[in-house]
Amino acid sequence: MKQALGLIAGLLIGVIGGVMFSKSIAPEEGSAEERLEVSQRELRKAEGEIRALVASGHRNEKKRVGDGMRDIMWRIRNGGEVSFDDIFVTMKPLLRDMSPLFERIRQVNEDEWADTMAGRWGSEYNLSDADKAELKEWFKMNSQIRAGQFVDVVESDESGFVDFVQATEYDWRDASGAEKLMEGMLEGEELEKFKLERLTERHESVEGEAHRNLTRLDGIVELDSDQHFELFGVMTRGSDDYREGMDFDGMDSGTAQLDRDARNEAIESILRPDQRELLESHRAEREAEAQREMGKIGLSLPEDWDLLEGDRF
Repeated sequence: MKQALGLIAGLLIGVIGGVMFSKSIAPEEGSAEERLEVSQRELRKAEGEIRALVASGHRNEKKRVGDGMRDIMWRIRNGGEVSFDDIFVTMKPLLRDMSPLFERIRQVNEDEWADTMAGRWGSEYNLSDADKAELKEWFKMNSQIRAGQFVDVVESDESGFVDFVQATEYDWRDASGAEKLMEGMLEGEELEKFKLERLTERHESVEGEAHRNLTRLDGIVELDSDQHFELFGVMTRGSDDYREGMDFDGMDSGTAQLDRDARNEAIESILRPDQRELLESHRAEREAEAQREMGKIGLSLPEDWDLLEGDRF
């Protein structure tokens, strides 16, 4: 939920900031500022198209959204249960109508992200203009794939709020697939430098995640020193950024990457029965607390809400 709110806020700030900047000075021809100004004009054009679309041919969809929201508000006033899934289903027709605007916003962010990464890596590793152009296209293609996933969620009658949030998540790992492309462009010292820096970045990410998870778990069940050592290896292997060949403490039992379920099974196999009871009690308390917080505003948790929580300890 926090990721979705952060995304929406970031987009709004970006659009507002771009409009203010474009009004302050005339951008240099061919500059990033000029491209941003053009993108802002495209966004305004899209907004006009959407208003015209709703006014001319989608009044029934608009009415269904209104009817759905009135039903939700009636249920809240009368003590009924309403979840984020209920709200998301009601808003789907509007989200579908708004898809042209979302696509324009995505293009603005796609161009900015592609320029940033191509410029950063191009400068650090002395890429040619042709290589930087190829790298930009890769990032744009990757963004289009993610945009397709978002559209699939909005268009599907089966998707829920958790699916929507997951489709909006975006972080540095979305650049991970570009590593093979970069390695094909580099050679010698530049190639070794790139590989080392990516490995170091990934290693630090895995280690930091393992330490955070282990500290939280220790605060719940009070691990002994042997458990702490063994579980550190389990936590590292359960990280999304872990790759076989990385070396960490506590990996005597194996080096294969673990998915979330396998990692949790490994954790529970190391804990004593009394510790497992404490962990399960903690998870139940977290769910009850989350439900209480939602209940204060007349909402209930969405289906699969724990997938938004990541590690439930």
